Amino acid sequence: MKEHRQYKICDDLDTQGQKHCAALVITKDWIEGPKGMPQLAQPSNALRNGTLTFIRSEGRVYGITCWHVITHYRDLNKKDPLLTYSMRTMVNGFKIVLDRFLRPVAEYLMPQPDIAIRELRDDFPAAIGKVPIDIDNSVPLPHDITFGYAIGFPEGLKRKTDESGCQFKVVMPHAMVLAETNGFPKSRFSLHSDLHSIQPFSNLSGMSGGPIFWSTEDVYGIMGIIYEDIGEAVGFGGNFIHLAGELATTDIIRDWIQQYRRHCFDCDEVVE
Repeated sequence: MKEHRQYKICDDLDTQGQKHCAALVITKDWIEGPKGMPQLAQPSNALRNGTLTFIRSEGRVYGITCWHVITHYRDLNKKDPLLTYSMRTMVNGFKIVLDRFLRPVAEYLMPQPDIAIRELRDDFPAAIGKVPIDIDNSVPLPHDITFGYAIGFPEGLKRKTDESGCQFKVVMPHAMVLAETNGFPKSRFSLHSDLHSIQPFSNLSGMSGGPIFWSTEDVYGIMGIIYEDIGEAVGFGGNFIHLAGELATTDIIRDWIQQYRRHCFDCDEVVE
């Protein structure tokens, strides 16, 4: 069990929380190679990304991110039909996540959630070293919760590193942010304070779609999904940190899954 000031964090969450999510990086499919010949593109530190959270329920696996991440991806593909893009995870072979995402409908008199969900192959998370959050065996959200632990992949941490002279790779570290809630979350909610951040950075864009966890010293569970508008600077203001979250209790996630299942989407093959 770790303590960050007065807050006690489950050891598994503090050391392995990133296993439940992956970077969802928008990547060109082709670039111009030697002698003008096209070649497969690698992820670029110049393009945007979101975060994909893995969920398991009733034996099926789902990926959740933000709808504005999917909208940005679709807009790029509309601009030039000859210059196509894909969404890749950047680990273990740059696996592609095909665009079969659905935006759930809001509850009555509530804003439509900035959420996108699709089913994935059961073996997809394990193939990239990830573990879905099993919401069927999760402990209910405690009513005395006072903080959230958010995890994602900020664009500002994505960078190109040189390798063997002429070749390079793009690395995509994750970030973890611990901040206070503005009371017990009942819909969209905020995390705010200067409590704790692993990496010093000025913009949290790219964490959209990542999980926000609650935690005790023994157990943890999901309570939200990070969201913010693309292009809007969300992060530190002086020593102050702010994140906005879509409420994502186990019951709410089950409702998103049911909406997805009603639309009868088939599980696509996930290719490398």
